[in-house]
Amino acid sequence: MPFAYDIRSNLTMLVDLLNTSGALAEDGDELTTTAGLRGFAARHDFSGPIRATKSDVDETRRLRERFALALDATLDAVTPAEVAAGEESVVNEVNLTLREANALPLLVKHGEWDWHLHGVGESASLADRVAADVALVLIDLIRSGDLDRLGRCAAEDCDAYLADFSRNRSKRFCDTGNCANRTHVAAFRARQADS
Repeated sequence: MPFAYDIRSNLTMLVDLLNTSGALAEDGDELTTTAGLRGFAARHDFSGPIRATKSDVDETRRLRERFALALDATLDAVTPAEVAAGEESVVNEVNLTLREANALPLLVKHGEWDWHLHGVGESASLADRVAADVALVLIDLIRSGDLDRLGRCAAEDCDAYLADFSRNRSKRFCDTGNCANRTHVAAFRARQADS
């Protein structure tokens, strides 16, 4: 299924948000300062003013933890009942996020972007704008049965999240490091040593 540009962009933003955590980020937690949050928003083409307060930073960090916990339950699920429970957990967090952000979806067109959905207006806080975009992309994934497009890196020494845009859902490694290459080189060297 080809993803619309806004879904692809917001899914990439969600994965990047999850990977900004200190444990996953190469340079430490990016979301500790207002400058870091503004940089994050600018990197993901947020329209309108990009102003951040300490409260925005705190709220965005809570959002990140909320969805990391909910998504981890889904990613760790094995049985159909666990998958359903994990999905239900994500749905509950999406609904809570929409309420907290006072979401009022708007159809907008700006800059290089054609018509797409914003969960809140440009006058909303930066934290609410990030939260609404996260909720909207998860709504799209859940409704289309594509929540499994979110995953974790298969490298043994990496826990980064990834978004799988491949046609056959075959992506195994994140984009945060050189995980695929490192894993393949290690496997090659192990085979050579066994020969």
